[in-house]
Amino acid sequence: MLKKEKKRSASFLGKTLSEETKNKLSDAKLGQPRPEGAGKPSQKIYVFDKDKNETTVYESISEAAIALNINQSIISLYFSRNQQKPYKGRYTFKK
Repeated sequence: MLKKEKKRSASFLGKTLSEETKNKLSDAKLGQPRPEGAGKPSQKIYVFDKDKNETTVYESISEAAIALNINQSIISLYFSRNQQKPYKGRYTFKK
């Protein structure tokens, strides 16, 4: 997210927006490309477990996060940072 978008997003925290405001915000985003991997269809995630020496395929990041009992942002950051080192010394993720 860009700095400007982060500031704008933070300015709405804890506020209830009217339908008109929601529509204006939605219209402002129309035509802009979505971030890679955002929304449907979900992307398959391959998780290699070093301890068990096996790879498991999950239908989405959120499904993998639930199965591994970790936050999905951990997996997202793993991809965005192009990490190669196993998470917690155990899991490696691939799309």
